[in-house]
Amino acid sequence: MDTETLQQIPLVVGVTGHRDLVPEEVPAITEQVTRFFTNLTDQFPGLPILVLSGLAEGADMLVSRIAQQVGSQVINVLPMPTSLYEMDFTGENLCAFQDSVKSHETLQLPLLPGTSVESAQAYGENRDLQYERLGAYLAAHSHILLALWDGKYTGAIGGTGQVVDFHQRDVSALAAEQMRSQLDIADDESDLVYHIVCSRASEGHPDASLVAGSASWFTRDVVRPRVDKLPLRYVDVFEKIQAFNRDVSALPDSQTRETLYPQGVAGSTEKSCDAIQSIFSLSDALASHYQKRVFWALRATLISTVLAGLCFIVYADISDQGDFIWGYFLFVGIALGSYWLADKQDWQRRYLDYRVLAEALRVQYYWTIGGVGMPNPSRYSHDSFFQGRDLQLGWIRNVMRVTGLHADTELEPSAAEIAATIEGWVGDENTGQLGYYRSKAGDKLRKHKETGRVSAAAFLFSLLAAGVLASVGSDLSGEVSNWLVAIMGLLPIVAASRQNYAHRVAERELAAQYAHMLNVFENAYRLLQQTETTQGKQMILRDLGEAALHENAQWILRQRERPLPGGDAGT
Repeated sequence: MDTETLQQIPLVVGVTGHRDLVPEEVPAITEQVTRFFTNLTDQFPGLPILVLSGLAEGADMLVSRIAQQVGSQVINVLPMPTSLYEMDFTGENLCAFQDSVKSHETLQLPLLPGTSVESAQAYGENRDLQYERLGAYLAAHSHILLALWDGKYTGAIGGTGQVVDFHQRDVSALAAEQMRSQLDIADDESDLVYHIVCSRASEGHPDASLVAGSASWFTRDVVRPRVDKLPLRYVDVFEKIQAFNRDVSALPDSQTRETLYPQGVAGSTEKSCDAIQSIFSLSDALASHYQKRVFWALRATLISTVLAGLCFIVYADISDQGDFIWGYFLFVGIALGSYWLADKQDWQRRYLDYRVLAEALRVQYYWTIGGVGMPNPSRYSHDSFFQGRDLQLGWIRNVMRVTGLHADTELEPSAAEIAATIEGWVGDENTGQLGYYRSKAGDKLRKHKETGRVSAAAFLFSLLAAGVLASVGSDLSGEVSNWLVAIMGLLPIVAASRQNYAHRVAERELAAQYAHMLNVFENAYRLLQQTETTQGKQMILRDLGEAALHENAQWILRQRERPLPGGDAGT
């Protein structure tokens, strides 16, 4: 599995643990780690396992060896350039470190702003902050944090306790202002830890409440923070990623796939975005695929309802038309079958989720190309996506954690790449998202007005038919009267069906949303034209992405309120 050209989303396990494991406990720890990987593979066979390792002595190297033995991919993530990190190793451990760097994909985190090579060489605060940044990166990009830990929060910068604390509560020296509110009761998919209890050779036994060699799932749950089985809310998140992988495997090769590559981007920046590009293309194709199915089911249901109404009216009001009762049965059956199939196959949830995923990846891609980072060095693009507000969208954040593995190593963009970002993303009146929203805003408004005209015309003609019957009905033949009655009954059904369709696809709301996003991109275009500094342009692009991510999250919530007839808005 190549993380740069992803076709399947892996289950990412980040590793944190002590360097000085007690030799006598290593066999029991090895058994627990092996069982952990085996159980994950058995429970989620559609999710390949990817291990992120800081490659430190002790726990990191132990887990890396076991991961290789069970067939999992390992990516090394170094807290600083290799030449500086090698200072931590001697003898056999240095050889093992160098062998792992050669044999596995290795990412290097850059030095923090203000940290020089000389200051990072010395053991002290600057070097410790690099270790802390590594812990934040591993925690932020992991679906599960595997901690070989004594359970003691020592407060050591970059220590295992701090990495666990950051994963669960966003607490670190790098991101102190990001600490979660203690009143935050929203479910969250980003706090999952598998804790294997161990001792430290330098400090003795683990925390008094824990037993060395035991293991449990550890979350922020204040009632039951430690449990033996993976909590169901995380199972749901992982199963949605697994379902995405299955849908990707079944995607027809003929399905059109959009790409995001703007002109003027090449080299390392383009390579870092390959994973985002790959999953964007797949999610966009899947969204289009299921959108067609959802609209087919909706149209089939509503058209069949109208035809069933017509058959009933003809059967009831026009003599010698008894066979129309069978048409009524047929069209009611088609309507029921259509929404039953859509609900059974979960088409609407897939369409909505995959569309939101694609649009989130669009933002992540252009942020990367344009070098747009978060204000805090321990925050990443997925942190901007509806964080902590909807666990059902947690699987999308988890996908972004994977696609951002290379992108989040903070590459410095060139002036040409920033220009390409603006051209490819914002565009102008006819290109980019600005051109897209300009076209779509007008299209959505026309459809909304068309719905009003069709409904008004249907009710007007039904009233005319009623007026004719009321004024001269006694002078008309029975057959003409019956057809006028049929028109009076059928046209309101047509109007109601068109209004129902407009409601289900949120025509009015989408017209307003597209007009709003057009205004957002127009303002961004204007500000970008007026801004000369790279930093200023990046700030505008970050605000633009935040607005787009927020609007996409709001869109999916609005759409969930309008399920297909017979569907479940909560799926």
